[in-house]
Amino acid sequence: MSIMPEGGSGDPPRQDVQQRPDYPPQPTYTPRSSYVICKICDRGTLVSKTVHRMSAPVVAIGFILLVPSIFGIAVSALMLVGVIAYNGDQSNATTIEPSQQTQSDFDANFRRNCARGVKKKNQEVGYSASPQLIEQYCECALSTFNETGSEATASQTCLQKSRDGTLDAVGKEVNEFYSGELPHEGRESGGVRLVRVIGSVSGAVLGITSFVGGLLGWLLVMKKRVLQCNVCGAVVNAS
Repeated sequence: MSIMPEGGSGDPPRQDVQQRPDYPPQPTYTPRSSYVICKICDRGTLVSKTVHRMSAPVVAIGFILLVPSIFGIAVSALMLVGVIAYNGDQSNATTIEPSQQTQSDFDANFRRNCARGVKKKNQEVGYSASPQLIEQYCECALSTFNETGSEATASQTCLQKSRDGTLDAVGKEVNEFYSGELPHEGRESGGVRLVRVIGSVSGAVLGITSFVGGLLGWLLVMKKRVLQCNVCGAVVNAS
């Protein structure tokens, strides 16, 4: 009779040496959408868009201000360039056409005062000098004064030449100086300066006004970036 231990015969049940650790069950991963869910309708997603900052009527007014302002700035720049070009044309015309003589303000005043003084002295002594002789004397006095810088020396020298009959004859263009048919240099320069001043001021005023109007128009038509729902159309500022 065999005696067996209680619980059966044979080797005791062997347990696994390496047991698997108990890991908690991993939840199922559901990737979320990269778009932001609209908080208004909870159905749509917010999409980045660029819209005008102002309403449609204000934007229309902005374009009305902006387009003419750009045109005005261009016209202002052309006016300033034209003023500079006009001054250059006047200088080139004086250089290219040397036959058209001009006289400076000093020469015009000297000739006018000289002719008036000679006529007055001749009337005092009862002597009537011809206009040609007066012009010859005054041209001699002007030339001598430019060389010596002395009116007394010019008067004595030219008076002696007048007595000797050695005064140089004057040409037609010099004769026109005394008759006033040719403009002197000061009047021509004054006209050029007047055109330059008027053109510069007009161009500057037009340019500044156009710039201010263009800046205001640009502010009215500026855009901003927003987030808009593709379902309900709700708009949220992106910043």
